[in-house]
Order: sequence, then structure tokens, then C-alpha cells
Amino acid sequence: MADWTGMQPRPRVKVISSGGVVYRWENGNPLFLLLGSNKRGVRCLPKGLIEEDEDEVTTAMREVREETGVSRVKLRGKVGQIKYQFGYRAKTFDKTVHFFLFETDQTDSKVGTEHDFEEWLPYDEALQSLSYPNEKEMLSKAWAMIQAKSTQAKLQPSPP
Repeated sequence: MADWTGMQPRPRVKVISSGGVVYRWENGNPLFLLLGSNKRGVRCLPKGLIEEDEDEVTTAMREVREETGVSRVKLRGKVGQIKYQFGYRAKTFDKTVHFFLFETDQTDSKVGTEHDFEEWLPYDEALQSLSYPNEKEMLSKAWAMIQAKSTQAKLQPSPP
């Protein structure tokens, strides 16, 4: 029988990333931008590591630009954050990802080098397509924020 008493716990590494739920309006409905990787078989939201001298929003905007080619975005609020762990090369990573809601009017987008494709999808399709449950939760919160904002806009009296 193996003696496990001498085993060291895996080193833990804290990692903080930031990303965006990006949408644009088409025919009165929001479409959401998802990234896909054929090799890994995943669909996800744009996100990446916070670099030195960056805050969470700056990182989210940079990652959206680098991974999707979308550079014209308006910040619509913070959606929330997710936390998860993963093991890689004998280390355990504790990852936190902050997500922000961005609206764009840009229709020309270009997938970056980290992914194989991107697609603009209506909410229901986007929700079904996302691979990670915690990112689905961020999309649902973003959808609620958009609905609340458009309901609020409809309730505002129009200027004379």
C-alpha cells in the first residue's frame, strides 16, 4: 500500500480575471456574443487575466476587444462575479472572474487567436449554447439587467 503521509498539498494560486457579456440590438432584440473552441468543444464569454495597472472594467474591455474585435462598447453595469477552481500542472488555481455588461452597435467582429469562431445569438440560444453553468448564470443576470432597463425606458414619459 502506498504511503500518502509524505505528500505535500498542491500549491494554491489565486487568479483574477475579468470579462464581458456583450450584446447588440437587432430588430428590437438583443443578440449576445459568444466565443467557441472546436478543439475543446466549448462556448464561452470573452474573459482574461487582469494585467498590472488595469482595473476590472479596463481588463474586460481589453479582453472583449482582443478576443472578438469589438472595440466600440458602452458599459451598462457590473453583472457579477464567478468563482471556481481548477488543477493545472500540479497546482490548484482559485479563479475569480468579474463580468460586466457591454452594449455595442458594432456588427463587424473578428474572432481572436484563442478561439475558432464567434456568434451572435438571441438569449435562449445563447443560454443553451454556453458550456459553463456559472457563465449561464452571468448571461441570465445580464438578460435581467437589459429587460429592467428597457422596461424602465418604456415607463419614462417622453419629452414634449
